[in-house]
Amino acid sequence: MKLRFVLIFLIVFILAFFALNSRFVYANLKFLFEYKNIAQNIIKSSPQPPKIVKNLPLPDKATLTISKIGVSAPIVFNVPNTTNDIYKNLENGVVHSSDTPKPGEGGVSVILGHSSAYPWYKGAYGSVFAILGKLKVGDTFSVTYEDGRTFNYSVKELIIFSPFKSNDQLSTIEKNSKNSLVLLSCWPIGTNYKRIAVYAEII
Repeated sequence: MKLRFVLIFLIVFILAFFALNSRFVYANLKFLFEYKNIAQNIIKSSPQPPKIVKNLPLPDKATLTISKIGVSAPIVFNVPNTTNDIYKNLENGVVHSSDTPKPGEGGVSVILGHSSAYPWYKGAYGSVFAILGKLKVGDTFSVTYEDGRTFNYSVKELIIFSPFKSNDQLSTIEKNSKNSLVLLSCWPIGTNYKRIAVYAEII
């Protein structure tokens, strides 16, 4: 009798998990069958940082592309730094943290994205960072602005941390002056208990 109860409980739990995290499951299956064997894009341009025209600000429209995990999402800029505003704008893409420089401007930029969302979530980007943890040191991704300027990044570090505690690795990153980008999301999938940060430097 007890064994039967345990089996029923496990079946219900598994079905509930898949129902509530269907986007995460889909992202993993897509990665497994479509992206796992795709080689990283080779950056054909010079390895030098892109030249920026002086006094020409970067546009407010850009796309984040992470080929390895099949991500191509608009970056939403000029979002007030409040929880409600950030969550609302995450429905439209990934959100640039407005208190950091834009990617490519110099210093440490931060981009936020959902790792999972309930099936009834109305945005199209509820699981855009679902498999962010599959990135490894050396993987590359890019940010392309509407005027064609593209900034390529190489992953240097993945950090799992608690938002309620200080973290030496993050403190070191925040203090550096390198032209870099941090991709940030909730971790593990389906919770906001911790965060995952992917730290990358411009190529």
